[in-house]
Amino acid sequence: MIVPQNGTMLKPNLDLLRAVAVLLVLLAHVAGYTIQTSRISYAMGQLGVMLFFVHTSLVLMQSLERQHQAGAALFRSFYLQRAFRIYPLAIVMLLGIYWLMDEQWTRLELLANLLLVQNLLYARYMSSVLWSLCLEVQMYLLLPFLFLFFRTRPLRSLLVLWAVSIPLALLQPLVSARLNVIEFAPCFLAGVIAWRMQGRERWPAWLWPLLLACAGIAFVAYAEPRSNNYGRWAVCLAVGLAIPWMRQLAVPLLNRASQVVARYSYGIYLFHPPILWLSFRTMEAYQPLMQWLTFLSLLVALPFLGYHLVELPMIQLGRRLSERKAAAKAAAPAA
Repeated sequence: MIVPQNGTMLKPNLDLLRAVAVLLVLLAHVAGYTIQTSRISYAMGQLGVMLFFVHTSLVLMQSLERQHQAGAALFRSFYLQRAFRIYPLAIVMLLGIYWLMDEQWTRLELLANLLLVQNLLYARYMSSVLWSLCLEVQMYLLLPFLFLFFRTRPLRSLLVLWAVSIPLALLQPLVSARLNVIEFAPCFLAGVIAWRMQGRERWPAWLWPLLLACAGIAFVAYAEPRSNNYGRWAVCLAVGLAIPWMRQLAVPLLNRASQVVARYSYGIYLFHPPILWLSFRTMEAYQPLMQWLTFLSLLVALPFLGYHLVELPMIQLGRRLSERKAAAKAAAPAA
């Protein structure tokens, strides 16, 4: 749990947000493999990704705030830690797909996927979930600039930027498909708005899961996710505006469950598409019970192993390297 310090919010509400996001994506893809992809399942998956965007930009702005660094040191530390956070587990998953699945991939496609620049090179995605990781990586480049610019400016200036991002997002398809991160800029900016508004907790905690449920139902019921971005932008803004006002959940069972799902959420997000393919396509001739046992077993085992063997050690290594560089930089003038 994050101790409230300098306006930084506690973690249970954000754990729930991340857990809901990954479970929505998971359920949408499970429905696509076991039943069929429908408008509802597609909207659920899209909603999960949009909630990820809000959550990620919020927690990364909080991370920048906790670093207490400035100038080049802030950028260096942030980019280094994000690279060690996002790339290692994705590389493990991609190499597994490249070596173990029957699909043929060119070296350029493999390299583009390893670097998470598929949208910039118009390369095929080796996994269906990687489209969002490309956008997150490109969003990482901008977050330190937004942090430095808006940390001392009034909230209204950030709201103006969000409003300006809407016409830019509408114009983006007319300019270049490579710039599709702009299409989702209002979603990322909703998390930045939540960061800038933090510290206003006045609403009762029970409203938080209720708000997520209402926002999700409204999005799935009324949005046209394939052709209309307005629903995406609206639900992200609603969630971003609500987060700072919510008191933290104090339901031990719910908080613990959310914490566990959130901890392994990146592994769940990365590994579930190949697990689904193995369980329900490669093993299509097997009995449904065997397919589901395989799916559930691997869905628990691979994210668990990926987190403890790859993800967590690499996060810790990235943190140590950034702290070592910062210490060396600080000691250089004295030497």
